[in-house]
Amino acid sequence: MRDRLLWILSLLFVAWMVWSETSFQYFDQSLADELALSSADVAVVGGAFLLPYGLVQIPVGWVLDRGRAERWLLLGAITATALTLAFARAETLDGLIISRAGMGLACAVAFPASGLLARRTLPSQRFALAMGATDSLLGFGAALAALMPVLIHLGSWRQQVTLQIMVLALLVATPLVVVVVASSQQSRAKPSQSIRERQVADNSGRWSADAIKKVVHAALIYAWGAGTLFGFCQYGLLSDVEGWSGSLKVGVGMVLSLFTSVGMLGAGWLGSHQSRRAPILLAGSCSAASALLVLVATNPQSVIVLILAGAILGLGLGTSVLAFPLAEAAAPPAQTALVVAFVNTAGTLMGALMIMLSGVLLQVSTPGNTTLVVLTYGSLALLGIILAALLQINTIKRSAQFLS
Repeated sequence: MRDRLLWILSLLFVAWMVWSETSFQYFDQSLADELALSSADVAVVGGAFLLPYGLVQIPVGWVLDRGRAERWLLLGAITATALTLAFARAETLDGLIISRAGMGLACAVAFPASGLLARRTLPSQRFALAMGATDSLLGFGAALAALMPVLIHLGSWRQQVTLQIMVLALLVATPLVVVVVASSQQSRAKPSQSIRERQVADNSGRWSADAIKKVVHAALIYAWGAGTLFGFCQYGLLSDVEGWSGSLKVGVGMVLSLFTSVGMLGAGWLGSHQSRRAPILLAGSCSAASALLVLVATNPQSVIVLILAGAILGLGLGTSVLAFPLAEAAAPPAQTALVVAFVNTAGTLMGALMIMLSGVLLQVSTPGNTTLVVLTYGSLALLGIILAALLQINTIKRSAQFLS
């Protein structure tokens, strides 16, 4: 029961992290006007979160596998609360960058801890669904960030960040304090032998060349999904090149986010059986590639077709969440947080890279000319199909060897 409660709190932490990170794009202009920042300054502040968040996750995952996840989760939540408060009160560019980067560092514990707690709490066949639920928060959190300014009218960016502080403190940090204190008292009264025995047994696993290859393959699959999602549509690349209206851009973006979450949940549920994962990924990568072609080729006036294509693209990209159970199944025991962090880092860095590349494409592409967009993201879509096809081929080979 305690681990399940911790898992739920970790999910809330992940949802808050996504909300906090993506909401920046909705108040960045207000921040720039108040502090007289240039567009380049605002871009640096916005990117200050993702880089340390992505780079620190792997060592954090290694530590989580060898320590008490609840204590690291609590430390991350408290630190994120304090640094978000510092961000809300910052008056200089350096203060904004340092506090924002610190927020990314503090939040790096949330995703790998959630994966680890899901693995400890739920039956092994439910790990894929658990990761689908965790990763689906990316879409729901992005949708929340878009809707929050409409639902709650706040005067300034500082008030919006203050609201985020209150939510994190009340819904995540405070309950974690209660759970950790209660766990510490129980541990002193009756030490938990099962956890210590499990750690001793699990730490005996060693990495093989085949395991490393499979984990890297899984990480590349997730990099395909995250890179396409964030670079192509989440930041309006195609809408800006083709001159979509603001309402169409928001509508397709919202549909994409929500259906990506639905795709992740569906893939996690269907992918509970290991034999289904390769076919699901192959179908998802092919449908995503088809949706990309439709989005590029469709006239902007065909609103229904564009929205349907955005939905299909989201469902297809959502299957990339199966990279997490694929990597976890291939890794040695007691490496759950590490492999979850590794796969998520691959997706985060690929997403950041494609966002920067999309910025270059926007600068060099003439209005209405989508040639460079097609070449760039068509190549990425082809990579996704190849990775899924290789996985399918390897699955068939293993099945044939087992039957023989």
